[in-house]
Amino acid sequence: MADPQTPAPDLAQALAVLRSPGRHFLQDAQSDAELGRQLTHFDAIGRGVAAALNSRDIEGGGWTHSMTPARWGNVTVQHRDGMHIEFKHLGSYRKGKAGRRLEVKAGYPHGYSGWRAEPITVSMDRDPHAIAVDVLRRLMPSYRATLQSGLDEARRSEAERRARMEVNRLIEQIVPGVHGIGGLDPRSAPDRDTSYWPGSAHVPEGQDALPVGGRVILSPDASEVELRLRKVPPALALELIEHLRRRGVVAGQEHRPLARTRVIVGELETGRGGQDASAAGGRADRRS
Repeated sequence: MADPQTPAPDLAQALAVLRSPGRHFLQDAQSDAELGRQLTHFDAIGRGVAAALNSRDIEGGGWTHSMTPARWGNVTVQHRDGMHIEFKHLGSYRKGKAGRRLEVKAGYPHGYSGWRAEPITVSMDRDPHAIAVDVLRRLMPSYRATLQSGLDEARRSEAERRARMEVNRLIEQIVPGVHGIGGLDPRSAPDRDTSYWPGSAHVPEGQDALPVGGRVILSPDASEVELRLRKVPPALALELIEHLRRRGVVAGQEHRPLARTRVIVGELETGRGGQDASAAGGRADRRS
């Protein structure tokens, strides 16, 4: 006699691809026959679609599948390079064939907000290989056409995140007691765009306090920094302003020193005093 705690082979195969299932969900899957049948059914869809894509060498193969621990069908077929296709059963409340259809959506990197391929629907009762053919014909062309934009944006976002992490690391070396929004520990948000330091209050033990508090706000790619200081003594404020003036920074804009130019006698000089220089040059020509 089979152990009641040991799931049937098909159900065990389905449970093996669940993403982070809770203990209670696993118990329900073995005790609730309907939930067990649903998980087995959707595991077969995901497994079959992945096998069909691999057999056709779509994107060079490497397709697998996983499921979300939920009481409605939710299976994802994913590629090793980041492409993924989601199959969700969202119409179970509908009657007849309409309640047996799956929404099929193309997956994009997290945070991507550009144009996406339009979802399609397929019957959840079709053979998985037939579902895969439908996906290749109706979804894959527009998915491929839009995916590159999502991947490019993801790469830019990751590069910007790493740039913020580096600038934040340098700030943390200089400013004692720096933290993120809401007092967040910098270690838990290394890519934050805003940091605070409290000045003389709440400085970690063993660190020296700065005489002023402030806020540092980074642009998304950390190429620009907005610095706000508070409780700055006037003498220190004047010293900071003078330092910025010496560096050629006024109102947040850097002004490069004008290059010295050589005035050629008789040449019209542009800008202020141009007419006088031209006239002087003309007189010099006449004298010569």
